[in-house]
Amino acid sequence: MALAGGIVGWLHWSDGTIFGPETGRNFGIVVGIEFAVAGIGALVLALIKRREFIPPWVAFVVGVHLFPVAVILHYPLLHVVAALVTAASLVAIPVARSRSLAISFVTGLLTGTVLLTAAVYSLVTALAW
Repeated sequence: MALAGGIVGWLHWSDGTIFGPETGRNFGIVVGIEFAVAGIGALVLALIKRREFIPPWVAFVVGVHLFPVAVILHYPLLHVVAALVTAASLVAIPVARSRSLAISFVTGLLTGTVLLTAAVYSLVTALAW
């Protein structure tokens, strides 16, 4: 996906971008908040010796941060991705425990599937333009 996306980006390099001064600033603020909240939460979980909850915590923060990103980038698909990643983060722990699986495995499987599917859809859409 990274290679294909890189090629599409290179082919359309001069087509313009959604990122203007205001969009770039707003995106940076949202991503900065995301990193801070994810990092602080991960640190707290590590300090209280609950490291197994770090992956679903980070997935939850990523899912929630995609809601404002969808608005900033004017890309409605990200609302669906945000909802699915957030839901995946919330069900990862009970699903993992009910099946005796690692929480990180379930979190990665669920969120990875959502993110990869969205990436493929976005790439196909970009190629169709």
